[in-house]
Amino acid sequence: MKKLIILFFSILILKAELLGEITLKKDEIKSIDFFVENTKKTLSFRWTLYKDRGLVIHLNYDRNPHQFILYKENLNSYKINLSSIAKTQNPYFIIYFIDYNNDKKEAKFRYYLFSFNNNIEPI
Repeated sequence: MKKLIILFFSILILKAELLGEITLKKDEIKSIDFFVENTKKTLSFRWTLYKDRGLVIHLNYDRNPHQFILYKENLNSYKINLSSIAKTQNPYFIIYFIDYNNDKKEAKFRYYLFSFNNNIEPI
């Protein structure tokens, strides 16, 4: 509940943009293209394993791979900076693990862009 309140106020204050909500099967890839500082960059993610209420995620941004585990109750989000320029408010992307359907073997995600009015836009 505390995370939801923080997320709500972050969305209001930081002008977050809900980019989407998606349900993915194992190894199904979701890709999002961005223009960041006038350069096209791709962010893609997929999940490979659901075990003990944890979901193993593989995320790739600007050819840099990341691997992490998201849980339904705690640590259900991951943040990645979208710009390498050292600013006090770099734009970033957050992915949230919302739910897992054990019958269908599908995971549901919601993802946001926090842009701070920087030179970034999803394509």
